[in-house]
Amino acid sequence: MKQMTCPAAGGPATCTGVIHGNTAEEMAADGMKHVAEAHPEMAADIQKMSPEDMAKWTADFKTKFDALPEAQV
Repeated sequence: MKQMTCPAAGGPATCTGVIHGNTAEEMAADGMKHVAEAHPEMAADIQKMSPEDMAKWTADFKTKFDALPEAQV
């Protein structure tokens, strides 16, 4: 299991949310749930992303995920 703060994933710097996942896909899904609940304006912006922009975001997020250490839970 890995974890990342919301700001590290691209969220607002003032957010204290933490997202978790065993894979980048799990963590992205947990992050989207958090964004929908805590940052609905960001969720709306994400929905408007082009497929190209979403693919770039996904690749960048996977790189960040791969660099994370395993969480001590």
